[in-house]
Amino acid sequence: MTVLRTGLNEIYAPIDKDLREFSAELKKELASQDALISDIHEHLLKMTGKVLRPALTILCSKIEKKTSPKAVLLALAIELIHTATLIHDDIIDNSELRRNQPSIYFKWGREISIVSGDYLYAKAFMKLSEIRDVWVNEVFAACAHVICEGEMKQIEKRNDFLMDEKQYLKIIHQKTAALFQAACMGGAYFSGTGKENIEKMGDYGFCLGMAFQIVDDCLDIVGDTESLGKTVGLDIYKNDVTLPLLYLFQALKDAQREALLKEMQHGSDGLFEKIKAMAMETKSIERAMEKATEYIDQALLNTKKLPDSVYKDSLVSLAHFCLERAR
Repeated sequence: MTVLRTGLNEIYAPIDKDLREFSAELKKELASQDALISDIHEHLLKMTGKVLRPALTILCSKIEKKTSPKAVLLALAIELIHTATLIHDDIIDNSELRRNQPSIYFKWGREISIVSGDYLYAKAFMKLSEIRDVWVNEVFAACAHVICEGEMKQIEKRNDFLMDEKQYLKIIHQKTAALFQAACMGGAYFSGTGKENIEKMGDYGFCLGMAFQIVDDCLDIVGDTESLGKTVGLDIYKNDVTLPLLYLFQALKDAQREALLKEMQHGSDGLFEKIKAMAMETKSIERAMEKATEYIDQALLNTKKLPDSVYKDSLVSLAHFCLERAR
């Protein structure tokens, strides 16, 4: 019988020791004799996030109730990849805030931030090479490639609020869900489980990542800066296509679409509040959350045949937590 846990502290409790080891290894990995790099990395360590991807890696590595010393090393590499993408995202977004701290971009500027992200990518693949496993290297090299492709495609498709929903979902698969998927597959791989469960955990991670991004899309409209740790409304001001905005444009008549698009391109005063009101009125947020719920339901199906354990309980609870962020 699955026991639902609430709050990340409770969800992460079964892997608390592993996460403490992960944090110690991350701190050690980010230490540097170079003053500039040391300053940047000390700032990064203050920007504590949910460590969802490392936690997923470690939880999936225990689905057969065993412990692999390689799981924490993989979790470390995954967090370095994720952090690199966030640094680059903040440059693209001109974002001043990340996890309630000034972004690397805001503190050190564009050029240093670009290289800092590249530096962490390089570190991540150095850590992956220490695992000395061809399968792992292939999976994460492919994942990094897909993430970059998704980022490029998102930028290319700015302002395309009439794009096909399927195309939008492919973009968020690439830029967000791919790393969730790889993290869960990699963890399951080190659990010693069979190929079927590795694939099921990959599908669980994919669905969780898709739902996580869609919920983020909604929170960019209805969330608040303090609780999110980043500025809300950035997607609107950048003209990035998100699922609730896609649904909003689908709900409008041609003349309304053209008028709203013009306002978005010129960044008129009160635009964010206007779009928020329109998204609520047209039930675009509600519709997007229904899509996120579909992905969570599918994620949970992939946990059904896992052996009962506190780790399975946490994987199920994480899926529910993903949706509850927007309630």
